[in-house]
Amino acid sequence: MRLSTGTVTHPSGIHPSSAVCMGTERGATVILVHGLWGTDLGLRWLGRRISRAGMAVTYYRYASWRESLETSSRGLRELIRQSAGGTVHLLGHSMGGIVIARMLEGGSPPEVGKVALLGSPIRGSAVVTALSGNPVGRFLIGTAAREGIVEDRPPAPTDRPLLVVAGTFPLGIGLLFNLPRPNDGWIQVSETRVEGARTMLSGAWHFGLLFSRKVAECVCAFFQEETRRPGGPFSN
Repeated sequence: MRLSTGTVTHPSGIHPSSAVCMGTERGATVILVHGLWGTDLGLRWLGRRISRAGMAVTYYRYASWRESLETSSRGLRELIRQSAGGTVHLLGHSMGGIVIARMLEGGSPPEVGKVALLGSPIRGSAVVTALSGNPVGRFLIGTAAREGIVEDRPPAPTDRPLLVVAGTFPLGIGLLFNLPRPNDGWIQVSETRVEGARTMLSGAWHFGLLFSRKVAECVCAFFQEETRRPGGPFSN
């Protein structure tokens, strides 16, 4: 397997973001976008499963805690623009889905095909809202999460085939907030819902979504479908 690295610079020229590419040049490319406090390391297991299915994989790195949502979304757009051509599918975990949605809100690059959101609070987050209500919490979540999840949420990317995956194992900070079930420990299932999207409920917790074999199989099947199917449920 070929492995190459490169650097993507934001249009502002201030904040560099790195991309790591792996897999085959044949077929579509899938860009994986990590969540708040994350890195591409947490996406590697899922990325390998996607690569084995015959798709090239790129990991988008961004400073989720320090950067603004606008800066992060511009960096993603630039990475798509610099892709080798062909169809580019997007997969975002948690906050990564918000970055994707904000980027698409500004106009979709022509290369973008399908979008998969894993545990993404596209309808807001009770936990993040609660944390943003005090100085310590605001510091912990950073500017982009407060903007994109609480104050100025981007619309869901419903103008293209969309897969929404939500977890139902309540392991995480949600236990401290008595988060209503079903939830994945961080995000409620209801906070991920998008009307008309394909949906999958997984018995995993928030970060376990990235290591679920059935989630990986569902994502690969979704990206490799040639035509759009009506929205409908998956389950594991």
